[in-house]
Amino acid sequence: MTAPLSPLATALAAVVATADRVRVPVEALRQAALAADLSLHGAPDARRRLLAAITELVDAGQVTLPAAGGTGWETAPRPALPRWVNRPAPQRPTEPARAPVSWHAALSWVPAFLAADRPSAGEVGLLRAVNAFLGHGGSRLVVPLRERSLQLTGEEKALDALSRGRLFIAGRLSLDLLSARRTSPPLARQRIGEGPVMLLVENWSTYESLGATLPTAGEVGAVVYSAGNTLSTVLSAVADSPPTALAYFGDLDVRGLEMPAAANRLTAELGLPPLTPAGVLYGLLLRHGQRDLVGTPPEPDRVRRAVEWLPAHLQTDVRELLAAGHRMAQEAVGLEVLTCTPTGVLQTVIGDA
Repeated sequence: MTAPLSPLATALAAVVATADRVRVPVEALRQAALAADLSLHGAPDARRRLLAAITELVDAGQVTLPAAGGTGWETAPRPALPRWVNRPAPQRPTEPARAPVSWHAALSWVPAFLAADRPSAGEVGLLRAVNAFLGHGGSRLVVPLRERSLQLTGEEKALDALSRGRLFIAGRLSLDLLSARRTSPPLARQRIGEGPVMLLVENWSTYESLGATLPTAGEVGAVVYSAGNTLSTVLSAVADSPPTALAYFGDLDVRGLEMPAAANRLTAELGLPPLTPAGVLYGLLLRHGQRDLVGTPPEPDRVRRAVEWLPAHLQTDVRELLAAGHRMAQEAVGLEVLTCTPTGVLQTVIGDA
């Protein structure tokens, strides 16, 4: 059993415990010792008594000392004192060993998958949750996928991507097994023609104007209203019937570019083609847009990252626009501009105007 600390060592221990750094200077300990024991003032053995109290902390495992013989020691006067002490890092609690899992018959493929396919923590967590779900009899009630996702993972959107990945290939998990079904919000969509591109548009007015003016013989087959910040939700709905190609047109501001750039990282998880900037329409916006001052310019690094999603030939102009604290609303490419734009220009939206 460890002996209790002396009053002087106890005072030093309090300094170590409340220090804002792991390395505690000996001067801080010296001042604490003088405050705790007034007899140390001017005492010839003060240095020895301070070292003895520090040694108590070392023996109790509350501090460690600098390496012997190095620059971490005051060698004169005697006895030598450490220039600092270190508070040991707290030991991480060891995780209890997991009991072997008895997998449900419908999950007999899981042990081989876990051994060979390097599953992510999210995949492992889902498999364990599904195992428990099936072990309790599953459910006869087929519910929306996000409701089942919340039940199994604690995150309502987790299965949006996981249910389109390798865990749900033939012979593994299925929506039937989870008693779940995909649901999607109703999409505002206009059929334009037979072109391969589905064009997502940030704002409603521009969605309407493009639907009225894009040529039926062009590359855009449908225009979809992406409703600003709901872009990821719209993409999840689109994934139920993936188009051949996806394009996007929104406002020229930092947030308006960050949204499709982030959504583009989601498309692969949803089994969709990349979300491509509608370069022709962004070119028209740069040509006809009104510069609106938004206040304090964004951080340069944020601007640089935001414009990287755009075609290379537009990046310089847009970077200068945003860096100056300006933006352009996509409504500038409205019905009047689109009506006056040659049909040949609007035959394609991915490229340069």
